[in-house]
Amino acid sequence: MVNHYFIGIKIPLTTARSLVEQRDSWNLSSHKRLPVAEDLHITLLFLGGDPHDEIGEVAKALEEVAHGSFSVDIAGTGYFGKMERPRVVYAATEENDSLNRLQLKIRDILKGFQLSPDNKPFVPHITLANKWAGNEPWNGIPELETGRFEVGEFSLFQIEPVQTPRYIAVQNYKLKDGV
Repeated sequence: MVNHYFIGIKIPLTTARSLVEQRDSWNLSSHKRLPVAEDLHITLLFLGGDPHDEIGEVAKALEEVAHGSFSVDIAGTGYFGKMERPRVVYAATEENDSLNRLQLKIRDILKGFQLSPDNKPFVPHITLANKWAGNEPWNGIPELETGRFEVGEFSLFQIEPVQTPRYIAVQNYKLKDGV
C-alpha cells in the first residue's frame, strides 16, 4: 500500500475534545467516519502519494517556511455536498489572512517537486464527520459552539488508514513570532 501525506495544523487537544463531544451529542448515524479528537486538523495541502520518493526532501523544504503564530476562530458548522445528505460536516473557521498566507507559502515551497497536490480552492475547516451513510435526509446542520485556538506549528502527516489515530506527524514545524 502506498503511503499518502498531507500538511496540516493539528487542533489542540482541549479544543478537539470539545468539538468531538459536541459532535457526539448530535447522535450521528448518518456518516461512516467520525474522527477521534487526536485526528482533528485543518488540512493546508493534501499531497497524496509520493511516487518519486520525495517526502524526505519535502520535509526538509518545509523547514524554510517562515510565518508567525496566529489564532483561529471557530465560527460554527458547515458542510460539503447537499445539506440534506452532506458528505462532510465540519467546524467552520472565520476568514483568516494569516492562515491563508501560510497555506500559500507551503504551496509555493512545494512547486519544485513532482508531487501532485490537491488543486481545489483552500477552504479551511475541521472535519467532524464524513462519508455519508444515512438513510434519512438531514433537515439542517446541527449548531456548534464558537471558540478560538492558537496555532504555533504545522505538521507533515502520513495517513495510516487502518489505525487510530489515523494521522501521524512525520515532522512538526514551529511558527516563529515576528516573521
